Amino acid sequence: MSEGRGTGTGGGFVWPFFRKRAAFYYDGFNLYHAVDTYKRPYLKWLNLKSLGRAIAPKSEAVKRVVWCSAFSPTSRSRLQRHEDYRKALEGQGVICRMGHFIHSMDGCNACGHKWQIAVEKQGDVNLALSIAADAEDDLFDVCYLVTADGDHAATARYLKERFPKKKLVLVTPPGRYHNRHIERIADQCVEIQTHHLEASLLPEMAKYKQRFLRRGEKVARPEIYDPPRVRVKSHLKLIVNNG
Repeated sequence: MSEGRGTGTGGGFVWPFFRKRAAFYYDGFNLYHAVDTYKRPYLKWLNLKSLGRAIAPKSEAVKRVVWCSAFSPTSRSRLQRHEDYRKALEGQGVICRMGHFIHSMDGCNACGHKWQIAVEKQGDVNLALSIAADAEDDLFDVCYLVTADGDHAATARYLKERFPKKKLVLVTPPGRYHNRHIERIADQCVEIQTHHLEASLLPEMAKYKQRFLRRGEKVARPEIYDPPRVRVKSHLKLIVNNG
C-alpha cells in the first residue's frame, strides 16, 4: 500500500485510450462535516467532479462520480440549500443517491431525561451498493472511496476480495485521519487538502438542466456560500467573508 497526500499528478501526457477509468464515491455527510470544521462556508459549494480530477493522476480519466447523502429535516433554509446543491451536482453529471432521516429517542440512564435525535438512513447502504453494482458492471478500473468512516470497511473488503484487479484508493476528507480498517485493505491512501477544495468550487450560477431548443436552467449559489471578496475603499482594502 502506498501513501500520498493528494495526487493530481502522474507522468505528463497520456493518450486517452490508455488512461484507466476512475470512479469517485463520496460519503456526503462525512465530507460535509470535515469541510464544516474549517468555518469557511463557501468551501461547501464544491464541484465533486472537479475535486475528483484534482485528486486523480493524469493517467486516469474520471468517468463516474457518485454522491451519497440525505436530506436533513432540521430547517427549511438548510433543506433548500441541500436541494440546490444536489441540483448543481446533477448539472455537472454527478449521480446523487439520496437517503432520508428518521427521528428516534435517546436518553440518560442516570437522570431519565429523554430527547429526540435525527438519524441518517440509507447513506452507507447507497454508497456500498453503488460501488458493488458499478464493479459488477465493470464501470471503473480504480475506485476512489471518499470517507473516514470505518463502517465502509466491509464495502472495501468486498471490492478487493471480489475484484482483486481493481485498484482501491482511500481518500480521506480534509483534516481527518485515514481509517485504519480501510487503510489495511486499500491499495493507496490520499487525503484532500484545502487547496483541492479552493480549486474545485462550483460557479455562482451552476448549470442544472439543458432543455432542447430552450435556455438551460441554472441554480444560484446560496448567499451563505458566497466566497470572500475584496472591497476597495480609498486607501483601505477590506476582506469580506459572508460566511
